[in-house]
Amino acid sequence: MSITSKYYGRTQDGREVYQYVLENANGMRVTALEYGCVIADVEVPDRTGGPRSVVLGYDSLEQYERDTVSMGAFVGRCANRIEGARFTLDGKTYSLPANDGRNHLHGTFGGMVYKGSLVNGSLVLKGSSPDGDDGFPGRVDVAVTYTLTDDNALVMDYTAETDAPTLVNLTNHSYFNLEGRFSGSVLEQTLWLNAPSFTEGNAETCPTGRILPVAGTPMDFTAEKPIGRDIRADYDQLTMCEGYDHNFVLDKEPGELALAARARAERTGITMEVYTTQPGVQLYTGNFLAKSAAPGAPAAFGQYQGFCLETQHFPCAPSHPEFPSVVLRPGETYHQTTIYRFRVE
Repeated sequence: MSITSKYYGRTQDGREVYQYVLENANGMRVTALEYGCVIADVEVPDRTGGPRSVVLGYDSLEQYERDTVSMGAFVGRCANRIEGARFTLDGKTYSLPANDGRNHLHGTFGGMVYKGSLVNGSLVLKGSSPDGDDGFPGRVDVAVTYTLTDDNALVMDYTAETDAPTLVNLTNHSYFNLEGRFSGSVLEQTLWLNAPSFTEGNAETCPTGRILPVAGTPMDFTAEKPIGRDIRADYDQLTMCEGYDHNFVLDKEPGELALAARARAERTGITMEVYTTQPGVQLYTGNFLAKSAAPGAPAAFGQYQGFCLETQHFPCAPSHPEFPSVVLRPGETYHQTTIYRFRVE
């Protein structure tokens, strides 16, 4: 595998940003930015042998800075939603910005500039979130490692440490389209999830605390089916957000690196498998992509033009102590791994 770097641009507040291109022996290429640890492009061979860009992305740093949909970004300090934009930890209540209605969504990590370096054939991006960032307590130091293997797997490894009790839940927010970046809707592409249940959402897609079986509902992806087969079903969990924006509970042991999902595009022959140590995965079908994409984007990304498989701990975990904990304390190391592996059928 080779890694090359070049100057990409300067942020509006003057910070330099570099771009890194990881390439393996099969011609697969991954482009990552120091800005937000963004995965700006993933090129994989399709059944013709030609390269196919399978993630959505923008053309410039300015567009990434103006983005409102976390395009390809590494998100946190606490990915997904925190209900009411507040949480209580060790008896103290913390208030966060309400950036998604009355709730807090994702945080500032997608807009940070990280420092990249090459370590043992991998790209390592490091950054720090100061005490009080977005209202969270404690300084958090994070390291994001991207490795591209010769079996066409992009390995994402995340670590974080803190100097005070805080919350940490990290994920990648790439929008995939296995037919190509500008090919249109993903609804005919198929998906399988290793998830017999999901966390029921309220009208704001925050978990109610109930974990429901997918069997007999449009939420069932335990048998491979087109993403769009049931997306317009008369089912409250779908109608409230115009599609899928739900956390699925994976059928695996805590901390086990296991197969979580498989997506496939018949037209290109590209299959993507997702492995993770995380307990959940958020399926988001780009329901509001057309309304939220950055002004000046290279093309108008439409509704359902990309799907996200955000491996994670469950949303609103501070409100539901029965969920896997997202609390990180001094002396502990947060460590999670997710792998996106591509092959051609």
